[in-house]
Amino acid sequence: MVTTKEMLDKILSDLESAGGVELSAIVSRHGLLMVSTESGTLSSEAFAALTATLYMSAESTTTRLSDEIPKSIIVETGTKHVITVEAGPKALLVVLADNAGSLGLILNDMKSASEKIAKIL
Repeated sequence: MVTTKEMLDKILSDLESAGGVELSAIVSRHGLLMVSTESGTLSSEAFAALTATLYMSAESTTTRLSDEIPKSIIVETGTKHVITVEAGPKALLVVLADNAGSLGLILNDMKSASEKIAKIL
């Protein structure tokens, strides 16, 4: 029997095949790490907490402006993208990608992955 963790790990593994993805994680909306791919340069727990905080701030802002919650958030720096996508009522899918990767492909793959996560959780 396949465990929930194994199913979520498989989703992240498939997501990273898009190219350009350096770190991916499934995070509770409160910032607790559920599963992640490991990165030698960044703590997955810190990444989870920081991205959930960013999402909650964006959610608060958009709710006040338009009574809607964001479906995704993209933060772009000179060399990286931090992308957060809602994955149902309990989780967020978060990716750290380099700018060399195709943002469109990554976003498309994240949308599909987030739908799978929502069904599992």
